[in-house]
Amino acid sequence: MSTQIDATSIARISLHDPAHFSVQHSQTIHRLALLQHWKIMPGSKVLELGCGQGDCTTVLATTVGGEGSVVAVDPAELDYGTFFPVSTLLPAVAARMAR
Repeated sequence: MSTQIDATSIARISLHDPAHFSVQHSQTIHRLALLQHWKIMPGSKVLELGCGQGDCTTVLATTVGGEGSVVAVDPAELDYGTFFPVSTLLPAVAARMAR
């Protein structure tokens, strides 16, 4: 897996401030490297506890692909820690992921 190529497309579908795309992109590269180190492969089943706004969830879902699954949970309110109310953006995220 080429983290550089994948990181750009994954970072673009993550919820982030467009003015700070370079931060999201570098964090996505780091997350992809972690998944390679942990040997999370396509088709894996992953439970992510404390997923926050889902930045790592997006990387995990892209990595495991359609044959795998990611269940991500977080006890915080849906709008915790973001300038986007996540509860209103869920349909937009689903539409982006379907592309």
